[in-house]
Amino acid sequence: MSHMIYVGSRTTRERNARGNGIEVYRTDESTGIWNHLQTVEGPDNPSYLCRDKTGQYLYAVHGDLRCASALRIDPDTGLLTYLNTVDIPGQNPVYLLPDSTNQFILIACLGTENILAVRRNEDGTLGETVYDYRLPGAEEGKNTCPHQIFYDRAEKYLIVSAKGGRSITTGAKTGINVFTFSPENGFTSVYTLGGRNLDECRHVAVHPNNRFVYQVNERRNVVLSCLLDSETGSLTPFQTSQTLPDNCADPGLILASGIDITGDGRYLYVSNRGHDSVALYCIDDVSGKLTSMGFVPSMGDFPRFLGIDPESRFLYVANERSDTIVQYEIQANGSLVFTNQVIHTGSPVCILFA
Repeated sequence: MSHMIYVGSRTTRERNARGNGIEVYRTDESTGIWNHLQTVEGPDNPSYLCRDKTGQYLYAVHGDLRCASALRIDPDTGLLTYLNTVDIPGQNPVYLLPDSTNQFILIACLGTENILAVRRNEDGTLGETVYDYRLPGAEEGKNTCPHQIFYDRAEKYLIVSAKGGRSITTGAKTGINVFTFSPENGFTSVYTLGGRNLDECRHVAVHPNNRFVYQVNERRNVVLSCLLDSETGSLTPFQTSQTLPDNCADPGLILASGIDITGDGRYLYVSNRGHDSVALYCIDDVSGKLTSMGFVPSMGDFPRFLGIDPESRFLYVANERSDTIVQYEIQANGSLVFTNQVIHTGSPVCILFA
């Protein structure tokens, strides 16, 4: 079927970026080819995007800055209309999503080590920041910098992945953090898992059965597989899997980045920046363990993001430094076939399917 697609980008000279704002596309129903419809300019670096639960509004955080924006989605055309931008008490916001009640937009701020709840107004605009939770560690000189805030499938728990400080020898005090959230009480911590040196916990993918959680660790280039306890919110690690081939001896900086899982829960994919590849895994439906299926090139430079369309028909890789989004068709056996479709767009860092 046809989809609206919204692409977030980097736009600033400091990021050596070439993006122009939020790009809007519609896909062709039969071929999956993207047709460009709109560019929405605004505050710099609209780097991560989400919709509210009604699908009527789109929200963006602006990387490296201290603000977030709201836009209205036209129900007939899918085009965007800018609504407002608000200041937030957090620097370099990197991820956002609506809370389970759709009353708040929840934001992870990498630069100030906090997670926020910003009120959604009835007209879709953003309001004041109501809750501001600082993650532990700064008082000990061991930073806990959140890179994602992500619900489990039941939207009972929020999983917050956190990186350490700038030093590559220091992991986060708590690499994986689990919270509950309510409009009345804000964020409540229910579980933490300490981050080891070099872990740099980045993003998670949650299996459709809501038992298996897969955490990609940026600097050690591994996926940490965990069991989620639905009663307590605790995560129990049971496997680590490399995201790089055994013969990769490149001394340069290689950073694991994007992670996603097919709708049937059978296959998992991870992108590797620097190595410029996508790692493929098969998921055992009983144990949740991963088995490597090999690697494909990202067909571009620095694949910061990857995402699967709602039908799990195509996987898309956003190559930030080569200004391309590359389409792969997902085969019945989980393998990826390059379709020869390459979308050219400046510094893409997020793809939102609607």
